Amino acid sequence: MTPQAGSVAVAPPAAVVAPPVAAPRRPATTGEEAIATAPVAGAATPSKGQGTKPVPPPVKAPAKATAPSVPTETLPKNQAPLPLAKAQEPPLDVAALTARLRDTKAIGTFTKLALKNQVDDLLRQFKAHYQSGRQTSVDSLRQPYNMLILKVLSLLQDGDPALARTISASREAIWSVLADPEKFNALT
Repeated sequence: MTPQAGSVAVAPPAAVVAPPVAAPRRPATTGEEAIATAPVAGAATPSKGQGTKPVPPPVKAPAKATAPSVPTETLPKNQAPLPLAKAQEPPLDVAALTARLRDTKAIGTFTKLALKNQVDDLLRQFKAHYQSGRQTSVDSLRQPYNMLILKVLSLLQDGDPALARTISASREAIWSVLADPEKFNALT
């Protein structure tokens, strides 16, 4: 075949050559492995004509992981552990409660005004109960008191948890002041 005018001559395809394959790499040997795999002097070595099996390197046992030594205290067998002393705050009186509630940043101004109105309403209910001369107990006022305390605790629990704990611990002490006519009259 002869090339004609206007045609392009195409070169015969080149032989595809695969890239050379590298021999697998052996990991570097440690000092112990090198000694274990080194030929021993005076040992017979196989001749080229004999079939030899490659000797695998010895398997090294993984190092034991040891935890750092931590000193531990042990009590003598006859000594019991001491109980942890829990510091308890003294019960909070109503005047201190009022001052801390007024100063806290956990409750906004309008919420403080609403709480003050609710406290004043509850105190008026106690006053009306004591002025009426009823011989019944003030247990009917316990539920409104508990609801008001729970409302205050929910407002304080995130913004002022220390005050919330103090109010919670003083809950019964405050109730005892409100439930006793003599203590209540001294308060107002």
